[in-house]
Amino acid sequence: SPGLLNNLKQSHPAFDVFYNYYFNKYINTRLSLAYGKISGNDSYSSHSWQVERNLSFESSIYEFSGLIEYNILGTQHLINPYLFGGINTFHFNPKTLYKGDWVYLQPLGTEGQGSDLHPDRPKYNLVDMSIVFGLGTKVKVNKSLYVAFEIGWRRSNSDYLDDVSKDYVGYSELKRTNGELAAELSDRTGEYFGNADYAGRIPGEKRGGKMIKDYYSMTLFNFIYVLNSGNPFDSGKRVLCPGF
Repeated sequence: SPGLLNNLKQSHPAFDVFYNYYFNKYINTRLSLAYGKISGNDSYSSHSWQVERNLSFESSIYEFSGLIEYNILGTQHLINPYLFGGINTFHFNPKTLYKGDWVYLQPLGTEGQGSDLHPDRPKYNLVDMSIVFGLGTKVKVNKSLYVAFEIGWRRSNSDYLDDVSKDYVGYSELKRTNGELAAELSDRTGEYFGNADYAGRIPGEKRGGKMIKDYYSMTLFNFIYVLNSGNPFDSGKRVLCPGF
């Protein structure tokens, strides 16, 4: 749900290593392994309904990407802006802090997944795919070292990166089918108001933004080391690159 993922106050470090293959001075492919973390907290929202919803999460992201880069000016220039796009496969596993302990959310079925309340809602997969697109700039330091700065967006095929997608199923109903912990973490409004007698949301009331899939982004500063001699960006040349 974008409502838990769109706040810059919740940015985290990310790391990647990638392998480039240059077909010519304009086009290259990239295979990339990356690690990052995403998180969200309703307390940062400017909308009262989200603050009262009182949900939060964090998740590590492990991704493998296959990308194509287009070097706009060609790689012979000192400064080389580029565009990139492709797909990735990524693993995520949202968790939340509850009474001092981290609790993984997917096994609980906080929106009735895996229960007879919603037979149409199986538990979501923790491995999914996304469309990747972005832009960046490479700068030549010397014949063996380049640096690059880029930002890339991931439009995922999942709406559960934050464990929030559809609507509330009702506290008592969810407690019956999925257990007390699932019911407690599905609806945390009572915690916000400090009301121990809170009866829970009405079943069917909006919990997330089910019309929009989740997305996340990575901003990376890459060091590009050339592992072979000659012009590293000639056709057929290969380059190994770590970044953060």
